[in-house]
Amino acid sequence: MQTAATDTLVGRKLEGRYRILDRIARGGMSTVYAAVDERLDRLVAVKVMSSALSADPAFSDRFAREARAAARLAHLNTVSVYDQGHEVAPDGHHVFLVMELVEGRTLRELLRERGRLSPAEAVSIMEPVLSALSAAHRAGLVHRDVKPENILLSDEGVVKVADFGLARAVESDVAATRTGLMMGTVAYCAPEQISKGNADPRSDVYSAGVVFFELLTGQTPYKGDSAMNVAYQHVHNRVPAPSSRVKGIPSEIDEIVVAATDSDPSGRPSDAGAFLAEVADVRAELALPVMPVPPRVRTRKAQRSDHREPGNKTPDHATTELLRARADGHDTTVVPRHPGNGARTGRLVPHQDSGPPPPVVIPPPKQRKQVSQRTRRRRRAVIVILFVLALGLGSFFGAKAFIEWRFAHVPNVGGSTQSQAVAKLKAAGYHVRINPGHEFDPRVPKDHVLSTNPASGTQLSTGKTVTLTLSAGPQMYQVPNVAKKSFEDATAGLGAIPVTVSPTPIQQYSDTVPEGQVISTKPKAGTDVRRGDTITIYVSKGPPVIQVPSIQQGTALSDAENTLHQAKFKTETDPQYNNDVPKGAVISISPSDTATKFSTIRITVSKGPEIVNVPTIAVGTPAAQAQDAVRQAGLTPKLSIFGGSTAGAVIAILPAAGTPLHAGATVTIYVVGR
Repeated sequence: MQTAATDTLVGRKLEGRYRILDRIARGGMSTVYAAVDERLDRLVAVKVMSSALSADPAFSDRFAREARAAARLAHLNTVSVYDQGHEVAPDGHHVFLVMELVEGRTLRELLRERGRLSPAEAVSIMEPVLSALSAAHRAGLVHRDVKPENILLSDEGVVKVADFGLARAVESDVAATRTGLMMGTVAYCAPEQISKGNADPRSDVYSAGVVFFELLTGQTPYKGDSAMNVAYQHVHNRVPAPSSRVKGIPSEIDEIVVAATDSDPSGRPSDAGAFLAEVADVRAELALPVMPVPPRVRTRKAQRSDHREPGNKTPDHATTELLRARADGHDTTVVPRHPGNGARTGRLVPHQDSGPPPPVVIPPPKQRKQVSQRTRRRRRAVIVILFVLALGLGSFFGAKAFIEWRFAHVPNVGGSTQSQAVAKLKAAGYHVRINPGHEFDPRVPKDHVLSTNPASGTQLSTGKTVTLTLSAGPQMYQVPNVAKKSFEDATAGLGAIPVTVSPTPIQQYSDTVPEGQVISTKPKAGTDVRRGDTITIYVSKGPPVIQVPSIQQGTALSDAENTLHQAKFKTETDPQYNNDVPKGAVISISPSDTATKFSTIRITVSKGPEIVNVPTIAVGTPAAQAQDAVRQAGLTPKLSIFGGSTAGAVIAILPAAGTPLHAGATVTIYVVGR
């Protein structure tokens, strides 16, 4: 494999202008170099695309168009694009992009060093990132590859977003698609980028939301043993709230991260500008301070040597020095380099103290060994062979991974019977183990599949074992018997099981349960109920009020009693004399209309007419005294006066004394008048 020391581009000039100093970084699609723009005598970063992409004329055209679009984007927080070029050399085509050189580090390096940031630090980094994306979205550009590796932190404390326009140029390339290349690190890709290949400003919002999540928690939302597994989670899951991973993160920040990473694009902020406005609102609401970018530790070895030092001078060095010497009468002055940081970094320092120019991340320069042209040709041949082998292996393993992801995953057998689940899993090529422990579940019927391990949808090679856990059905509780207790005691007794007791009892008449006591429950005692079921208590109002049977006067007492007993009444008798009702017959009943069931009905029964004897009244007894005696005997006195107007003494009575008469009968008293 080619190393930085043996890189054939180091030391060469592209398009006769950009002299490559050393290699900064290398990826699957491109390599970034530190270089000198010999026309303007300044340090720049040159991103050279891979030979597979550079050799495609259609890609070169697209790359040029996207570079021009990105070059129009002028913003403090974006890496400026200066130029783009295409050079055909003996060792192949070189399509490249010239950008400003940012001396510092990537956000990825900061995360590796710190693990996670405080909410104030995370917001202070996200604001310039979203500001850069907002400017791009207003200009009609979509980044498509927002991730910590493309966010640069300069040593001057400026946050910059790199690689605008590159993703669109590469994604449109047929060769890139054919080799299985997908732009955007999958850990940050929006679901629609993965499932449909679509991207708009809301896709950048999703990726920025994932970056925000990682800044707060120190990890991405999803982990997996393959890129396909992570992509599957992005499409089918929802990004959790950051506070579910790290306690103490404010709920206001949770809300904007969850909204930005909504799986439905319509649920996210419409673009980075809207996302930035929400972040600014949260900063103000939580009173978060603006935090500076954490500085990196820079050793002396990490300082870049001046490209103007002896041995690094450009061919135009003499001309530049001459211009510097004669610049006294010009508006723009080339001033000597400061002996401090400017001398080490190799930047021109403006005469006015406006700070260094915007600074692509630069590792310490490396000493390059001289390699013969013959050795270089051999190494290039080896690189070509290795590239072809890698491409073939990548295609093979990529296809294999796709097939395993698409077809070799645990089928969904949840809710199936045990036999159905075993048959389905064996048909898919898996061994099956039944977990001996059943688990209660309120929704899955007993002896049906509750879960699988691994879970359904998980990528799993055939021949592996899938463990089934069966449901024990819902956990049941037996309703206790609380009959004939008070409502309060019954409620307390039902509290022993996890159910809900209706707070208001239902009142019912009962022939057997006294008023105020529990008749029954619904569900009834002994019934199995589930957790949270509602139980209703029925309380007695006592026996009901019913109609009293009609009993006619003169009805035999025995008949009346039988009729009332059949109607569930008790009876009692009240014997009374009655001249009109035969002895032993009913005179009346009370009550006679309605009465409480099982209550007592009073029957007034005739003793027949009452017989009394006429009292003995002596002749000469005063009339008034005789009348009282007749009345006391239960008879009615009647005076008959002879020979005067005022009653005097008794001379006779009729009927005669001792004569039996019906009570109330009339006795005539004959008296002598005065």
